[in-house]
Amino acid sequence: MSQTLQTRLERAMRDAGYNPRSLSLAAGLGITAVRDILENRIVSPRYQTLEALSRLLGVSVTFLATGETAAAPQPQTALLRDFPVYGAAQGGPSGAMAMSSDPIQHIVRPDPLVTVKSSYGVYVVGESMAPAYDQGDIALVLRGLPPKRHSDVILIRREADGTPHALIKHLVGWTDINWRVRQYNPPMDYNLPLTDWTEVEMIVGRYNAR
Repeated sequence: MSQTLQTRLERAMRDAGYNPRSLSLAAGLGITAVRDILENRIVSPRYQTLEALSRLLGVSVTFLATGETAAAPQPQTALLRDFPVYGAAQGGPSGAMAMSSDPIQHIVRPDPLVTVKSSYGVYVVGESMAPAYDQGDIALVLRGLPPKRHSDVILIRREADGTPHALIKHLVGWTDINWRVRQYNPPMDYNLPLTDWTEVEMIVGRYNAR
């Protein structure tokens, strides 16, 4: 085959609606893993790496490794991808994720949210909610629902320039001045001021990174 691994990977990513960063996160790899393959810094990726990528891209490991046409992309890559997923990075206030202002990719809408347009996904960064939410998971968020005690939520704080920062936590409850939240790693309950964390949206599920 004249095509290289890099060419096949770029084609499969384009068909599946991923960019290098989002694919690396979704596959549970290092954040630069896919970029390293595309730029030939990793010449011979491990089988486990190709397996994780192929599962998300809807192709076989053999197709990525050799380009055999019998292992071309599967039909699901043609499904409508209109579910927005936002990227995140560590470094916000109180250990929050700094969310991208625009979606970094669109994926096939999860079955429970097929008819719910006011929903979106966020890549999980950090390990404070492990094992409920691991790094690279996609938290599925539903806008518009009122906060509910003893549920998982995403709390959002916006900076003066509009940049959103987000925390994924378990909502224990609230008072007139604070949200009472829980994290699992390390185990801890603490308060967040309502005046800072003005948006709270319900998490209704997740996509596992692996």
